[in-house]
Amino acid sequence: MVSLVLFLFLGDFAAVANANAFLGRSNQNVSSGLSAESEHALLLELESALGSGHRHATEKRLKQIENIMSPMFAAMTKNENGKLGSAAVGYMLHRVFVQRHGWFIKALEPHGAWDSSSPVSILESRVPDHVQSLFENKLGQHGLGLKEVAVLASSIEHLVHSEALQRTRLSYAAANFSQEDALSQDEALSVLEMYMSVLLTGKTYKPEMSQKEITKAQKLYKNIEKIFPSWPVTKQWMTEVFHSVAPKRDYLYFGDVETVVSEIGERYGDYENIECQQFKDWLVAVEDTGVGGAGRVRMADFYGEALNNNKWQFSESVGYLRELGALDESDASNPRVIIPNYVQAQSNCIETSAFYSVCCQDECEGILGRLEGLVSAPEASPSTLISMIPMIASASMPSGRTLAPWLHERLDEVAKHHGGLVPLHGRLFAQWLHYAYPRECPFPHATGSINPTSLSDISVNVTGYTPTAKKDEMQRVVDEAPERKSRTSGSQAVIHEESAMWSMHEDLVVRRPAQKPVEESSSWFSGRAFVMIVALTSMSIALVRHLKPALENLQSGKASSEKYYV
Repeated sequence: MVSLVLFLFLGDFAAVANANAFLGRSNQNVSSGLSAESEHALLLELESALGSGHRHATEKRLKQIENIMSPMFAAMTKNENGKLGSAAVGYMLHRVFVQRHGWFIKALEPHGAWDSSSPVSILESRVPDHVQSLFENKLGQHGLGLKEVAVLASSIEHLVHSEALQRTRLSYAAANFSQEDALSQDEALSVLEMYMSVLLTGKTYKPEMSQKEITKAQKLYKNIEKIFPSWPVTKQWMTEVFHSVAPKRDYLYFGDVETVVSEIGERYGDYENIECQQFKDWLVAVEDTGVGGAGRVRMADFYGEALNNNKWQFSESVGYLRELGALDESDASNPRVIIPNYVQAQSNCIETSAFYSVCCQDECEGILGRLEGLVSAPEASPSTLISMIPMIASASMPSGRTLAPWLHERLDEVAKHHGGLVPLHGRLFAQWLHYAYPRECPFPHATGSINPTSLSDISVNVTGYTPTAKKDEMQRVVDEAPERKSRTSGSQAVIHEESAMWSMHEDLVVRRPAQKPVEESSSWFSGRAFVMIVALTSMSIALVRHLKPALENLQSGKASSEKYYV
């Protein structure tokens, strides 16, 4: 352990020296991190702590994770060592898991400021203390490089896999099989059905796997169709995954079933996102046609779908929608549901693990990721962003489009707020992206202004509202709704009407140190320059005085035997 820490420390020291080699300036493009030898040492340490299976699984995932992280890392604000601090690491990890699996890791959920907690806290009580301390110390002292963040992400994925493995063992016992049994394909599918019922209900089980835990799993499986109405469809999907992954033979071992379980974990986010896209399509079909209505559905139309078109899913109460951050109340007489905020809300998440929930995938991630790849820097000028955004198409926005003049004005406003450039990883630019891609990018509420809560955590006595609206309440909203409005052909709404929720409240992922005003820097430089000019002038005058006699002798033709020293 001592040799490992020393090795990693020396690697960090070299990175610091490199980053500060010229007048103490940090290099934003330095992607310092683990050397191949140092990475190997860290993986050995993790293998010792978590078991020999960890290293193989981690190495397998590392390249995939690095490929996803690379453009993010290049575009993130680095510290003086060319590495990422706690806030940036947590932000990157959150985005990677959302992109790879649709996982919203509970320890990384962005409900508050990104630097409010350590991204390493997820390892607490799940790995030996010295392994957690290894990451925490490096993060606190110098920050983490690309490979180090990738190793951390791989380690978290391995912990998730270990949890799935424990559920697989439980499923074997609940289906009355031993892990040493060779199962027929039908028997293996019965174990996997038990596994899926445990997964979908999100119940946690103790590692010792007592008879009480086994009985609880069996009871859940018996009632799964009542608990989870879409079970038949999910069961069919699981069977398709099985046939695409399992060996084509008559008998299967525990390792074969474990492979299928791992693949279910990899694919389940994409499967659930099919339903999410259906929700989005339903909402876009009744989108508000009035000014500022892009990406929004009037509450009356939202409830109308539930009452009249059998879209029973659209029954959240106004109070719950408000707390989820899915409600636009800028016009009190015409509240509207914000489509991407609603689709990605916690009410549409499934808590399948002690580590994470599976939620609808964030379509804005792909847009921001492509932009990061083009910019490769933490910030850019408005003109650069305006030239790039039309190149990035979305599900509802074509490439090559012309951005509305008011979007130019809003982006200039953000740049002016930051002294001329637009930070890519902050609330203001995320807000601008929402208006540029209103059906894909969620509106970013200011920190602390909303309180997203899962359905299971709502207590009416505490919140003051029920999560679902009653039919008579929904009907009242429909009956009292103002008349629908449409844009007049050829007219242009003013900027505040198109972006009524706009605010200049900023929340940067990485807070930048305050810069000296340009005027102050200029005056400092001018003063120093003036002093240097005066000093050079004085030296010149003294030099001329010393050389004057010699020059006079040369001009008169006299050779002088005196030596003059300046």
